[in-house]
Amino acid sequence: MGRQPKQGLDYFPFDVGLLSDPKLRRPRQKYGYLAQVIYIALLCILYRDKGYYIPYGGEQREDVIWQVGDMLNGRYSTSAETIANVIDELAACGLFSGDLFRRDIITSTRAQKAYYTATVDRKYVDVNFDIWLLSEADMKKLSSKSVILQSFISRPINTENRPINGDDRTKSTQSREQKSREKQSTEKYSIAENSRERAEALAADLERLIGTEIDDNFRLDIARLMQAGMQEAVVMEAARQTGNKHPRKPAAYLRTILQGYERDGVLTAADLEATQGKAPPRRQPPDDGYLHPGSAAYDEEWARRVREHQKERRARRLAAEQGMNQEEDNA
Repeated sequence: MGRQPKQGLDYFPFDVGLLSDPKLRRPRQKYGYLAQVIYIALLCILYRDKGYYIPYGGEQREDVIWQVGDMLNGRYSTSAETIANVIDELAACGLFSGDLFRRDIITSTRAQKAYYTATVDRKYVDVNFDIWLLSEADMKKLSSKSVILQSFISRPINTENRPINGDDRTKSTQSREQKSREKQSTEKYSIAENSRERAEALAADLERLIGTEIDDNFRLDIARLMQAGMQEAVVMEAARQTGNKHPRKPAAYLRTILQGYERDGVLTAADLEATQGKAPPRRQPPDDGYLHPGSAAYDEEWARRVREHQKERRARRLAAEQGMNQEEDNA
């Protein structure tokens, strides 16, 4: 049995302008260095495995996020949710094909040109032309010797007047199912993007109410809650409760309230109205032997330490006063 032909690449061109691409500007402003590092990590996965694309649907999506997370593992590692949102942003700004991303494919014209050029001397290259972005003219400009170009020119073309048989009906059904999946993927992508924009717009008001800044991870959590159906009125009410309580860690307190709302199914203004008069839901801290902010045990321990500190200060003050009185008596 012959050896399976190699599909991916051993290396890819990293031109000096890769990280200066204007399309990277918006992701870099939102996510800092993570946008650049995750972009490079995706290119490594793309060229190494399939050569010109990454499958990004279902379990394959989780596997890609895991691979990127493994590359970032270390002191400054980040969450899987943040990685997924950065990938969405990279596609949204045009670094990857938006149309194919909505079909659960990560690829770009730039990546496919690099793959085409790197495989010119190969005798066999397997390419799926349904997700191929280069035209015949594009490929001829790069090289007219590639087996990909020959396969592209000789590929079968479906005729419009072909009689409909059983196979055609099956393909037609599959085509409708594919379009339905693409539509669902597009709608999910649009909803996620809208939720992130709404969370970003809401962040300034939340920071004003609780008196402290909200970090990027917390903003992503709020976007996830809003994507799950939580209304802005519910988030704002949780922020008002936090501001009235003046906790030591306002952001952690607000997160606790929102997590309690999510657990109890409080997502709409009507749900919130039904809970009026009740104490804000408290998240049950994990039983791991540690004290967690927002828990009753944490508040009690903090109060105990304050009392002990005050007691020690009084004792030191009394000791100092007694020492002064003794010195006066000796004098």
